[in-house]
Amino acid sequence: MRVVAALFAGTLFSQSAEFTQQYLQRLGGAADEMRVVVERFAESARASELSPDEAIARLKENSDDLAARQGIDAEANLARYASLEERYRDLIATTPLFRPFEVLSDPDWAIVERTGDDYRPAFPATFDGLLLAAIGFLFGWACGAGGHGAVAMRKRRRARARHVEEDMLQ
Repeated sequence: MRVVAALFAGTLFSQSAEFTQQYLQRLGGAADEMRVVVERFAESARASELSPDEAIARLKENSDDLAARQGIDAEANLARYASLEERYRDLIATTPLFRPFEVLSDPDWAIVERTGDDYRPAFPATFDGLLLAAIGFLFGWACGAGGHGAVAMRKRRRARARHVEEDMLQ
């Protein structure tokens, strides 16, 4: 039971670095896209000679329900962008060894869920991964055998040439 538990925990911990890397990439991508949304809103606000906060307040106070909802959405987008950027900066600033623990301390659950949906282990734990590993192993074995054979053939030729020279000298 200890061996099974140790193998399971070892596998889980070994994959946490790969999961964290995939999470980091998704987090960065989400932050980049939210930056585009926030910058577009800020440009629209500047075109109306307003700050983003003033534009949000104006939208939220609007009697038109659609405009008021746009203000609420813009405010949520700003908060989401700030949250994503902060998580991304914190994760980048953390040593890769400790990144899984940083993710656990403050995860973005939507991104964790999507990362989990698409997660592929870093070592060949899936059928296709095991198959590719086996193909790579066989390819490496064949290359190694070919290289070893070539070296052995060269040694045999040199040995034969030495024997021929020795026979000629006698």
